[in-house]
Amino acid sequence: MWWKIRYHIKGVLFPLICVQFIRTLLFPTGLDVILLFVLFLAYLGILLEMY
Repeated sequence: MWWKIRYHIKGVLFPLICVQFIRTLLFPTGLDVILLFVLFLAYLGILLEMY
């Protein structure tokens, strides 16, 4: 079940990272930086097949 869902999550996660990156560049707050870091780690984990 997870293997089917993970490709959809990967497809949604990349545009979210792009939008969050632009938002962090324009209005940098601590929460935005942490959220971008967490999204990046989640995407990296999916790419490296950690989970």
